[in-house]
Amino acid sequence: MKLELPKEISEEFGQRLAPIASLAERSEIHLTQIAAPKGIAQEAIAVSAEVIHADHSDADRGIGRLVICRDTSYPEGWNSEYRIILYAKSPVDIDMGKDAVVDELPWNWLMDSLEQKSANFHSEAGTTTRILSTGHGSLTSQSQHAEIEIRASWAPEDEDLSKHLDAFQQLLALISGLPPADVTVVPV
Repeated sequence: MKLELPKEISEEFGQRLAPIASLAERSEIHLTQIAAPKGIAQEAIAVSAEVIHADHSDADRGIGRLVICRDTSYPEGWNSEYRIILYAKSPVDIDMGKDAVVDELPWNWLMDSLEQKSANFHSEAGTTTRILSTGHGSLTSQSQHAEIEIRASWAPEDEDLSKHLDAFQQLLALISGLPPADVTVVPV
């Protein structure tokens, strides 16, 4: 992934971010550096992700944002000078959107993805949301629509923060219904 670090970024933060430049992007997910939210931390970079898989229409794509922050004042609740903040959502099948078991999936997938990518962390927190939309009035003709989303944050412990971005890619793939990147599907 192409990453442009601000000129004023600290050497320590830059070193932890540098491995992101050699991170392999999944072919079905497009990663783009975006402006980090202002005032969130002394230093931050942000990445936007969008599923671009051919099996997904423009309206049926998972999207997400990941913000990697550093603040030497150890903000309350961070338990570290580093914090990663994640948001991801994807449309899902209506039946899946009605199933309360789905509430746990995004969180479990995030924890599994971080573990599988050997991304060490602590002080994790987050919410998952299941959304079921029904049109009314002039929108009655719209079919029901379901989405799942996750908002999470954690304190990374690694010198190499690319592991966390890689786990984010894997999470977005999972909530978007894509197969794991390291699995080859053989037709029967």
